[in-house]
Amino acid sequence: MDEIEKELADVFIYALEMSVLLGIDAGKTINKKLVQIKKKYPAKLMKKVMKAKKESGAGAESEYWRIKKEYRKKQ
Repeated sequence: MDEIEKELADVFIYALEMSVLLGIDAGKTINKKLVQIKKKYPAKLMKKVMKAKKESGAGAESEYWRIKKEYRKKQ
């Protein structure tokens, strides 16, 4: 786990350095992405998916896509 933490820190450092070099506001960019994720994967939908995965076991992947497809139709 220690090695993973070190690598993750390296990735964060490189990403922040890149954002500084490119003049990108990292905080603003992260918040913008979180808004997109919240729209794409709303908590209510993800709770349904997790429940379906627990209940269906091996067929969880197909159940995920069924729920996702149904959600997208409503949009």
